Amino acid sequence: MRRPGAGAAVLHLLPLFLLSSCLNYKPVELVEVDNIRVVRMNTKGIAVRVDARVSNPNNYRIHAQDPDVDLYVNDKFVGKGVLDSALTLQKRSTQVYSVPLRAELQGGSLLVVLLGSVFGGNEVKLAAKGTVVGRVGLIRKRFPFAFEEKVRY
Repeated sequence: MRRPGAGAAVLHLLPLFLLSSCLNYKPVELVEVDNIRVVRMNTKGIAVRVDARVSNPNNYRIHAQDPDVDLYVNDKFVGKGVLDSALTLQKRSTQVYSVPLRAELQGGSLLVVLLGSVFGGNEVKLAAKGTVVGRVGLIRKRFPFAFEEKVRY
């Protein structure tokens, strides 16, 4: 009978290493959302850019991807948000990241909001709620977030 070699021992230790890496994980924090800008808003959809201060206390960079974001204008659901570019959180840092989001119109809710804001001024309440996946190598974790702010367009 053949005994496992060093390669087999490494394969057995790999899950333990991955588990110990998970144990060292510290929560990523969305510290604040500031400077929300409406880039485009029309009857087809909305595009915004959000400056988000995010703290990553971990000893590794985290790649944000696969967002599941519900966008609201004046408390009315307008569509699912899509992240327009890749976002990487730097290790052991608190930084402001400029996050571009867009949502295509679902139903007629944005048209109603736009018509209502014509009569009520040019300020709207913009909100987003959802989750985003943080990835480090093969390890993935979903992070919840929410923000709300009045913006001029």
